[in-house]
Amino acid sequence: MALIGPFTIPISHQPNTKMNPPTNDLPPLKNIEKSGTYVMKLIKPKDDKMLERFKVNKRGYASCRLFFVDGDGNCMTKNYSVEFGKGLAMLVGKMTGTFSPEPPTSMTVDNLIRYVSPAFGRKASIEIEATPDKEWNGKMQFNYKLTKISPTLNASAEGKPTDVPEAFSSGADEQVPF
Repeated sequence: MALIGPFTIPISHQPNTKMNPPTNDLPPLKNIEKSGTYVMKLIKPKDDKMLERFKVNKRGYASCRLFFVDGDGNCMTKNYSVEFGKGLAMLVGKMTGTFSPEPPTSMTVDNLIRYVSPAFGRKASIEIEATPDKEWNGKMQFNYKLTKISPTLNASAEGKPTDVPEAFSSGADEQVPF
């Protein structure tokens, strides 16, 4: 508040908003550095970040960058493309506990989002081989190989796909081609 003559004028650089206090319930995130078995959850990207995680790669194929985290804050990202879709089909199938056919190479980004969406929020026990790659911004980066995936019963998913809007970019209304 500033007092200018007989007037009191509120001075603020931010609007008068209430902020939620930070919650420290969650552990800090850290990269997985050791090989082993982790109970990982596949995290759905926020809607405004969806098209940064799902896009067409340099070779012209729909691809995605999936983020996994466990209860201790261990996390990893893994890239998948429909160019080599067997690994993605195995991941989605194992995470959901159902058969998932290999995605066709002609799949669009919108259909890839729909294809992966049943696995969002699901947990699975994953055996991971972590190998050091290179340093970036002073931190060691790792390559991850998923050697075994076993679905875990997850009360939050209950076999229902999460809410994924019909289209994120092109307005495509075509159905998933399988």
